[in-house]
Amino acid sequence: MEFRHLRYFLAVADALHFTKAAEGLPVSQPALSAQIKQLEQEVGVPLFDRVGRSVQLTRAGAIFREHARRALREMELAQVAIAEEEGLQRGTLTVGVVQTVNAYLVPEIVSRFSTLHPRVLLKFDELSGPDIEDRIKHGTVDLGIGFVPAGSDRIESQPLFEEDFVLIASSRHRLASRRRLPLAVLADEPLVLLPNLYCTRRLLDASFEQVGIRPRVTVEMNSIDGILATVRTSRLATLLPRLSLGLKGNAALRSISLMNPTPRRAVGLLWRKGGYRSGAAKALMDHVRLVVEEHWPV
Repeated sequence: MEFRHLRYFLAVADALHFTKAAEGLPVSQPALSAQIKQLEQEVGVPLFDRVGRSVQLTRAGAIFREHARRALREMELAQVAIAEEEGLQRGTLTVGVVQTVNAYLVPEIVSRFSTLHPRVLLKFDELSGPDIEDRIKHGTVDLGIGFVPAGSDRIESQPLFEEDFVLIASSRHRLASRRRLPLAVLADEPLVLLPNLYCTRRLLDASFEQVGIRPRVTVEMNSIDGILATVRTSRLATLLPRLSLGLKGNAALRSISLMNPTPRRAVGLLWRKGGYRSGAAKALMDHVRLVVEEHWPV
């Protein structure tokens, strides 16, 4: 078995079509089919059910896919480690990041890191908190910038800062002049919020439940930028981390602090426990800490 077999297998597993998979590979469709058959003979079981021109993974194929991805990822890490041993700094660094951090903190981190390490390819995937942890455990991202503490003992974490949730509204909103509000005041306030598949929404729902009320959600959107644009042009308000307004705030929107309780969460770095961290990964972690320290001084 060679690594090209794993790459070919994963291409077919992703496309579920031999012809489409071959289009992205340096191999013809008949040659690709022959390579997959050779791999199946070596594994000893069928990895695909062929139905006409389309294919589906068998149960064995689904199991093999996870191990194949892990094997290729380990090979990529080995290549980075070897490059660093030779005094080079190159390769690819994949980072999972939650929405607010991706939109308003990552640009500054990338600017600094890329200036000093131009040969490292950075890939940022905007993901939910649980998805970040899942991909860290499976080795498909090197680092995460998400919520801590982690929900798995297979993940290590380091807190960076805590952020409070605030009520965000336009300057025309009836509450725009207030500086602080008890959460219970919002019992009948029409809100636009993230859906409850997000940790952010579940934290807010728990806070509302704590004071015995249910939020009056009139709109749900899965984009923070979309929510802020809606709030900016309507009478609706939202509840989001203060960081959602950017590091320097937003002149068109007002943020009102919340109390009794103040919804709050911790953001931090996450990585696989016992996993290899390349020099590039450690350098990026240092840049993240520096940027955070500048904006959240102790």
